[in-house]
Amino acid sequence: MRPTLGAILGASLAVLSLEIFFRCAPVFSGIPLAPTSDAQPFNRALPKAPYVYSHGWAMTNVQRGVSNQQGFSNSDDFADHAQVLVIGDSFIESHMLTYPQTVQGNLARMADGGVYAASASGNGLADYLQLARFYVPRMKPHNLVVFIKQNDLTGILATPDRGNNGLVVDGDQVRLVHEPYVASRLKELLTRSALLRYVYYNLKARELVSKSAVGALAVSAGDARTARARELALDYCFEQLQLLSRQYATRVVLLVDGDRKAIYAGRGAVWPGAQREAFMAAARQRGFAVVDMQPVFQRHWSDIHERMDFLPEDGHWNPVAHRLAAQQVLQRLAP
Repeated sequence: MRPTLGAILGASLAVLSLEIFFRCAPVFSGIPLAPTSDAQPFNRALPKAPYVYSHGWAMTNVQRGVSNQQGFSNSDDFADHAQVLVIGDSFIESHMLTYPQTVQGNLARMADGGVYAASASGNGLADYLQLARFYVPRMKPHNLVVFIKQNDLTGILATPDRGNNGLVVDGDQVRLVHEPYVASRLKELLTRSALLRYVYYNLKARELVSKSAVGALAVSAGDARTARARELALDYCFEQLQLLSRQYATRVVLLVDGDRKAIYAGRGAVWPGAQREAFMAAARQRGFAVVDMQPVFQRHWSDIHERMDFLPEDGHWNPVAHRLAAQQVLQRLAP
């Protein structure tokens, strides 16, 4: 009995010591999310929520920030008649960067203000569309910049996680569906522990329990019916953005990520299953401005040999990529 009791006490002291250590360390705090509903069908943080970001087991690249009044990171509080509204996912949310380093921060400096960002980790095309539908009529921005990455195309038919949206194709009809999010009381309690937050966020245990949009679609990626459904879903997104553009006199700019791994390896851009060039051609045909970052990244790599992300640890854009993207977007904005 005594050895068992000693083992329990020893384990308890070890856990307590780890908890004290991680409370003093810059563990990724996570972001407290607001509930979603049909009235506001998109993920966002609670207003004015402070957060601490760090990456990986070593808790590197520590950043501290506060969400804006609308619940988005790295953006000023929204105002009407904005010059630019940038919509995206974690690339735009950019917890790993300070505001001046982001696309929107660079654009705000270059365009003398009036630039805002609505973005959240895990967003896809359906979420971008919901954000645009909600904020374009309210803010009436002169320009809407939408970030596009490979997963947005390959995962266009994926089942949405909680708080996210999905595109459902039934015959020739496409509709948006929303999966509501309500904060788990159990998760709120557990993440009060710095040790558990370290395991969940920094050691990426959350990725083991979350769904993979690309993986969910990979089984049927080569099916002809699936290919047709993806085409209809993308056409639906284009049509809805066109309607918003015409109704509110908003110029739509699609900011398309490059294949940085291919650039570093000396290969051409390849987005498996995403038909990157076809997507951009279709977008231009619809009248959207397209910023293709592939040749921009390629030139920068060839000229300076400077990385544009945090690979191999993290594939998100670094300050170099954000600055290059802002320079390109600026040239395509409506006056």
